[in-house]
Amino acid sequence: MVIRHATCGLAALLAAVGSRAAPAQTAPESTGRMSWWLFEPASTHGPPIISLFNVILYLTLAVCVGVFAVLAVFLVKYRHRPGRRAVYCHGNPKLEAFWTAVPAIILVLLAAVSQKSWSTIKTPLATPSATEVQSGEKVVLDVVGMQFKWFFHYPGADGILGPLVPQKVNLNSKVIAEQIGLDRDHPGAADDFCTDTMYIPVDKDVVFRLMSVDVLHSFWIPNFYLKQDAVPGLTKRLWLRATRTSAEIVGTEAGGRPKPFDIVCAELCGYGHYTMRGMLFSVTPQQYETWYGQMVAQREYELQDL
Repeated sequence: MVIRHATCGLAALLAAVGSRAAPAQTAPESTGRMSWWLFEPASTHGPPIISLFNVILYLTLAVCVGVFAVLAVFLVKYRHRPGRRAVYCHGNPKLEAFWTAVPAIILVLLAAVSQKSWSTIKTPLATPSATEVQSGEKVVLDVVGMQFKWFFHYPGADGILGPLVPQKVNLNSKVIAEQIGLDRDHPGAADDFCTDTMYIPVDKDVVFRLMSVDVLHSFWIPNFYLKQDAVPGLTKRLWLRATRTSAEIVGTEAGGRPKPFDIVCAELCGYGHYTMRGMLFSVTPQQYETWYGQMVAQREYELQDL
């Protein structure tokens, strides 16, 4: 009876917290993001990570099967029998050296094989020049984490991202630019725009400046195999190149609108952590140019009900 009452009380508490933390805006449901085993890759980061994952998985599976096979043999061969005495064994230095050296060599080989992928993914794809951004060769934007939302800051027609200044952060504002501290007095920020939905084109390099305005968050896009902590006071650069649109993998709604990829916070960041979901639409370059032109013309996207 006590356990039943405690369980009911905990359920009521969780329901109350969930009702307070639930966002006012409703987002399209994202289904079909996963294959039977892993997330379907939608960026160039996916295939090398999946290949490395499979190598490690099959290797550990082989070791696991081998260990349990030896254990089964030993259980049968050295089981207790009437009249049989146990024999003390001090150890086998050669065998101990073998099972120490082999795992060490395997780990070194895995590190060597994965170094190229690690360097490619974790080393920023060279800070994009103004020429590259203005010519459309690269897309650059800010990703800002905040309890319990993701915000995105894009440059205007000049291709220059204005600075985000912590002293200008106004959490009581309804305007995203003011919430993340965009310095509108800076010449490069005059034509910038901010939104709570990310759009990126496929087959183009996208460079992010990742930051947080309050606590530790973790920026994770499962289908893009990209994950990086957002640390207050630090700016981290990362990049990706989308290879498939969200409509191809996630699907479309009844009206034909594509469904988004999920942007997840993978770091426990507070009571509403589970609601911190962002939306990412990867679209064709033509669709991106249309969306970008509309946002530049509008300049500022305001949330009426955060």
